[in-house]
Amino acid sequence: MKHSPRVSVPLILSVITALALAAGPPPGDVGPTYVIRNCRIVPVTGPAIENGVLVIRDGLIEALGPVDKVKAPDDAEVVEAGGLIAYPGLISAFSNLFLELPARPEGQGAPFEDFPQAQAQQPQEDRFPPGPGLLVLDQLKPKRSAVEGFHKAGFTTVLVAPSRGIFQGQSVVLNLNGEPIRPMVLRNGAALHINFTTERGAYPSSLMGTIAHIRQSFIDAEYYAARQAQYAKDPAGLKRPEYDPRLEALAPFVRDRRPVVFQCNNVEDIKRALKIAAEFKLNAFLAGATEAWRAADVLKKTPVPLLIGLDFRPPAASKYATQGDELRKKAEAEIYPGNAAALAKEGIAFALVSAANADGAAVLRGVRAAIKAGLPADAALRALTIQPARYLGLDRALGSLEPGKVANVVLIKGDIFDDKAQVAKVFADGVMFKYAEVSK
Repeated sequence: MKHSPRVSVPLILSVITALALAAGPPPGDVGPTYVIRNCRIVPVTGPAIENGVLVIRDGLIEALGPVDKVKAPDDAEVVEAGGLIAYPGLISAFSNLFLELPARPEGQGAPFEDFPQAQAQQPQEDRFPPGPGLLVLDQLKPKRSAVEGFHKAGFTTVLVAPSRGIFQGQSVVLNLNGEPIRPMVLRNGAALHINFTTERGAYPSSLMGTIAHIRQSFIDAEYYAARQAQYAKDPAGLKRPEYDPRLEALAPFVRDRRPVVFQCNNVEDIKRALKIAAEFKLNAFLAGATEAWRAADVLKKTPVPLLIGLDFRPPAASKYATQGDELRKKAEAEIYPGNAAALAKEGIAFALVSAANADGAAVLRGVRAAIKAGLPADAALRALTIQPARYLGLDRALGSLEPGKVANVVLIKGDIFDDKAQVAKVFADGVMFKYAEVSK
């Protein structure tokens, strides 16, 4: 019987490795290469480049700079962008995109206040009951029309938050790179969301009860986390702590200071949230906060990330909503659109967010209204790009046009916040989406 020559294992492994390297990375890791040239580039974190080129490879920005200083790769598809402006994709750090919310009854207040009514309309068998352990990703239903609508408004990234209950659940950050949900996910369980609402037909049925419920939940979570830590360190002689799924879900937010987002429907909610955050040393964010200008003195002393909503309807209990149509219309047209401008004037940082509005064009109109009310356009751009990226802890990947960052780029005819601006192309994760031809 003949014997084959013996080959050493290291030699076999080296041959396999060489073949793998020669073949390149797996197909799923390789994206198209594009060269976008002859456009004006607005990086946000640096000066504009008047006649620039931007190279995208494998979903990342490989290079950018003046057209005469950046060499185009031979394997790239060239995108001629003369007359267009390249911006980083906009970010909404708080939205309800892809969530199917119950219709709001005629005459109801802003979306941040409608959750008790929404809860009452839920079917008896709730597939996704609210609570700190709920992951909103499980209940999202992406629609191409919604993706395209946000693309045409310049958005490429959204944080999607749950919308029901007091402890509503945990949000997810998505990159709008298509319609399947999984490839969109940037970070699941991004933050815990809390709303100062009440329960119908159950405790807590009053605002005072809601505040007590929130405080007691965090007290219980602190105690639960401490007992678990003690037992993990030295279990000898200790009774094993009983597992509690609700407290298990809450524990990281008091123990590890993971982000907690409070929905603030009015100025009093802002004060309540700040008090609870200070008591439990929470990593707190305030969402909605359309009356933040009324708490500017407090917010200057206690800096906290603000996710300012672009819905300008006054809170239901506000005098602007209860003392006649004339005062309400004035508030919607002048007072509430000026919230962001007032904060910027006071030097208070914030991000602008779409909140419950799933219509990209309407969100952009809200930004324009805020600019008309006095918010500088460059401050609005930062509040929709690098500032929310920092709040989300993703500023090394998103929020500006820089080499090494995710290729989220929008090409626009005209300045991004102009009424007549038109989105020509959007790149999300380096995937190109073409929209209607831009008129001359």
